[in-house]
Amino acid sequence: MTAASDRTVFAIDIGGTKIAAAEVRGGRLLDRRQTVTPRTGSGDDLVAAIASLAPKHAFDAIAVATTGIVRDGALTALNPQTLPIENGYPLARALDKALGVPPLVVNDAQAAAWAEFCVGAAHGFRNFAFFTVSTGIGCGLVIDGHLQTGATGLAGHAGHMMSDPGGAMCGCGRRGCLETIASGTALARLGSERLGRPVGAPDLFAAARQGDANAAEVIGSAINALVDGFADLTAAVDVDCFAVGGGVGLADGFIAALEARSRLLPAVFQRPIVAAQAGADAGLLGAALLSEGNFHLK
Repeated sequence: MTAASDRTVFAIDIGGTKIAAAEVRGGRLLDRRQTVTPRTGSGDDLVAAIASLAPKHAFDAIAVATTGIVRDGALTALNPQTLPIENGYPLARALDKALGVPPLVVNDAQAAAWAEFCVGAAHGFRNFAFFTVSTGIGCGLVIDGHLQTGATGLAGHAGHMMSDPGGAMCGCGRRGCLETIASGTALARLGSERLGRPVGAPDLFAAARQGDANAAEVIGSAINALVDGFADLTAAVDVDCFAVGGGVGLADGFIAALEARSRLLPAVFQRPIVAAQAGADAGLLGAALLSEGNFHLK
């Protein structure tokens, strides 16, 4: 039998714009590569793109982190605008057929949360939440040392907790989700409306640094919504610590602003808010770690 440290895991991270892949051995990512995510709406096209990244030599396991809801190896896009695909597409079965190895398939934020828990920002905590604030908002939860996936794969999708009942329509079909206020996509939309010109999230942050009050107000609304979401999760499952990653989450001054806003909460809801440490490829690493079959804190 191959020792765990010698196993080679073909790890894949499926996002809305790109598919990243690497071989993971002994906790190290090797030969990372990526390709554009096909947006045809066909799961078979997605599998073909993944197969094009597969190593030519043998590997011991396949581990997939993907945006969307994963249930028994089947993938459904909670927000089809992020990843268009057939509901319940049998991703695990299709990859097994294409590559000859049955894969582990897990949500990308859940995988990244496990990487943060095992080797990143969660050191010393058993109840932990990882938030990626980027194009969308993803979340993974580890409670009492157990990664939470849920009976239907929905656990941790905190970007779709309601933040503004009368707010914008979300791609998930509800109004006013946290993602419609605090994601990079939302910041670009709201910033463009307030500034009267097309801006992306980086432009909005630059305008705020230059003293633009409208830009600062849009970012402030996102900060408020996120911190209130953190407090809601703390009330629900008593989170010990929040780690924040993603292009927006790691923007200069963003975590400090989250911390400052958090200090305005009643003390019972205040928790440490720290920067994620596992890096941009935490989904790849977390999926590979999960493929070892060790889902609990030792």
